[in-house]
Amino acid sequence: MFEQTAVSREVFGDGSNLLVCGDVMKLPEEIRALYGKVQCVCVDPPFMTGERFIRRRPYGEKGWRTGSPAPKYPAYEDRFTNEKNYLKLLRRLAAVSRELLKDTGVFYLHLDWRMAAPARLICDKTFGKTRFLNEIIWAYESGGRAKKYFSRKHDVILLYARSEKSTFDLTRVPIPRGAERRNHMARGKDEQGRMFSRITSNGKEYRYYDDEPVYPGDVWTDISHLQQRDPERTGYATQKPVRLLERMLLPVTAAGDWVVDLCCGSGTALEAAERLECRFAGLDKNPEAIAVARSRLKTEDLTVVCGTSREPARLLTEEKPGEPSFTLLGLETEHPAFPKNGNPADHLEAWETGRIEEGVFYADQRFCRSFRYPELVMSLRSDPESVKAVMTTDAAGRRRAFVRKG
Repeated sequence: MFEQTAVSREVFGDGSNLLVCGDVMKLPEEIRALYGKVQCVCVDPPFMTGERFIRRRPYGEKGWRTGSPAPKYPAYEDRFTNEKNYLKLLRRLAAVSRELLKDTGVFYLHLDWRMAAPARLICDKTFGKTRFLNEIIWAYESGGRAKKYFSRKHDVILLYARSEKSTFDLTRVPIPRGAERRNHMARGKDEQGRMFSRITSNGKEYRYYDDEPVYPGDVWTDISHLQQRDPERTGYATQKPVRLLERMLLPVTAAGDWVVDLCCGSGTALEAAERLECRFAGLDKNPEAIAVARSRLKTEDLTVVCGTSREPARLLTEEKPGEPSFTLLGLETEHPAFPKNGNPADHLEAWETGRIEEGVFYADQRFCRSFRYPELVMSLRSDPESVKAVMTTDAAGRRRAFVRKG
């Protein structure tokens, strides 16, 4: 009924947002086309930890409903042959980011204690020392404790402007003041019953009301790392919280601005941009990262530039003569991490219907598992012949396209 085929990209709606599988060292044309148009570039590259990272992803309806089974898969390797090669990557990321930004744009580079110092020198040279805005410290409590030195519990986020015209509006990221921020000042209540802290200087009283916001400095301790069972988790290693990226984007972007992430991983920056009604483009060289990021984004107006898997599989469908229904029974495929004797229906994480034209899959409907909706829609009340092509994402994140025979 259906045979596996290859497609180079998938388009939803007008396809204006981008999710691209590619390497920043050989920048894809889709990203290069954004030179001079981008308001914010966020980059959260590997930290040169020397580790191989894994991801966990729920398998089948039970996995999405209960959290188990959730097999382990390779995520990415944070291994470089030497520091010289790593610094070459950082220089490339900074240079491409500068080309992407328009005059009002800004650049964020997220690292940790290992390479933040040389990264600062690289960014000073690429953007100019006078374009440095902040070294943000994101402090968190997670993991174990060191005994031979003070525990390393923070990341460093460097912020640079493209030019003196850069956009920044701190009032877009207010933090509730609260009584705990009174700094040992005297407390009071005005005639309307509003609580405040007060201090007197040179005979003048200054009041700081509890219900008035304050604004963050360059040390952020109020945004936690994602906890193990946080519903926001995708299972992708080193995933950052959306709240962190929203704080980064809000002061520097407005609805309709372009946001680009050149190492998008699980897609946190893209989800934050989407929430803020920005246009976005994500780049990652790992096809499975593209699949994970794709699962977090809306189906409207997105182009996914990523070749489909060559791993063979068979699409199982059911079509009864005379009945206006199309039923997907599952996907016959194998993966070392899948449970033995797995159900073909559980092999599927998502699927789309559509048509294929000149190697491009144009999607019209998408169905995807989530923690909120672990049961995958498998039947459509429509003329079976109207389903010309199907795109699948299996539980391992491999994407495949199938076209109706004949």
